[in-house]
Amino acid sequence: MKKKPTNHQELMAFIDQTPKMNEFMESFPVQMRNLIFDRRIQLGWTQNELVQQVKKVTGHSITQTTISRIEGGTPGITSDTYDKVLQTLGMKKVALDFEENPSDKS
Repeated sequence: MKKKPTNHQELMAFIDQTPKMNEFMESFPVQMRNLIFDRRIQLGWTQNELVQQVKKVTGHSITQTTISRIEGGTPGITSDTYDKVLQTLGMKKVALDFEENPSDKS
């Protein structure tokens, strides 16, 4: 059995060696999680403050549970929900980068 990671560097190395983990960490929900979480922290807001700001900015309600699901990288969040949160956080553009699909290589 492998030694359990005891610090961030060891954890990241462990993740890199875990099958399918890189794929998950690069998934859309996790990438959105990173953007939204980082911006919320940058603004100094709690999840509840973000919920209040979404209502103020967009006129629509979302729950703290939804923010928690987003920040947990949970799949199944609607594009409409992402749009409301991103608009509230002041994001103008989200850029997607494409690369050659490794399974297409011959």
